[in-house]
Amino acid sequence: MVCRVDTGEPSRCVSGGMNLFDIKHHIASLAAVFLALALGILIGSSMVGSDAITQQQTNVIEGIEKEFNILREENKENAQGLIQAQEVMSYQQQFNQQVSPLLVRNKLQGRKIAVVDLNYSKEHEGLSNVLRAAGAEVQSVTVIDLSLLRDENLNRQTAGMLGKSGKVKTEDYLPHLARLLAEAIISGENGDLVKFLDENDVVKISGNYGPPLQDVILVGGAESKDRDYFKKFDQVMINALLKTGYNLYGVEDSDTPVSYMRYYQGERLTTVDNIDTAYGQVSLVMAMYGYPGQYGIKESAEAFLPPLE
Repeated sequence: MVCRVDTGEPSRCVSGGMNLFDIKHHIASLAAVFLALALGILIGSSMVGSDAITQQQTNVIEGIEKEFNILREENKENAQGLIQAQEVMSYQQQFNQQVSPLLVRNKLQGRKIAVVDLNYSKEHEGLSNVLRAAGAEVQSVTVIDLSLLRDENLNRQTAGMLGKSGKVKTEDYLPHLARLLAEAIISGENGDLVKFLDENDVVKISGNYGPPLQDVILVGGAESKDRDYFKKFDQVMINALLKTGYNLYGVEDSDTPVSYMRYYQGERLTTVDNIDTAYGQVSLVMAMYGYPGQYGIKESAEAFLPPLE
């Protein structure tokens, strides 16, 4: 059984063998077979008086009973093992939550950071908490949901905010939108556009935009290939942010269906591919502290963790 422990997320286990549902189903099937055989024997015994047939039927029943008892014991053992694994995961999660702040303490003292979540699949409060534990100030958290622009009315209004009229495809103005949002995060400009996007939930913002700012963390990846906006949006935003001279980092969750790690690495960003775990959050802090690289658990990673000091 393999278990993964996340911070702020429910722990998950994957069993390598037969799961409890399969075992219960198997037991129920055997019980049905057992009853059918018993009924057949009862009927057969009234019709045929052969001792050989009776003995053969008895042997079959005893074999089924033996297998049934074995499966029942295995079911009990698996249930107990599951309970024990859940207890271990709970202790591991508590350990991670208590040890992580100690590992990152004062590593990012005084750093001003903006977090931009382009994935929009889950909350990343754990990331912000670890950054604060490291001494950083999270100036703003921006969560972007471009899928909402598929709505025809909202798409038309957004295009109008960008100076476009008529029937316009979302993909046609995404690069322009990315540049304006990058400018807003860096300088605090484009307030009317940001307000419009915020009121329509395309962008959700906490904190304040503008200077002083030193680091920008992009949380990327996509839920599906049809929501992969990297070339039209993410890449444009990355290029706009890099021109400012700020430190830029690309991260994603360990279970993101469509990974952006290769994209980010192609832009020469330091990356972490398991930011939803305590290990990934510590990796990011240490990378920002002075150990750039490609960290995590996926094929694109060069190491699991940076050096720990």
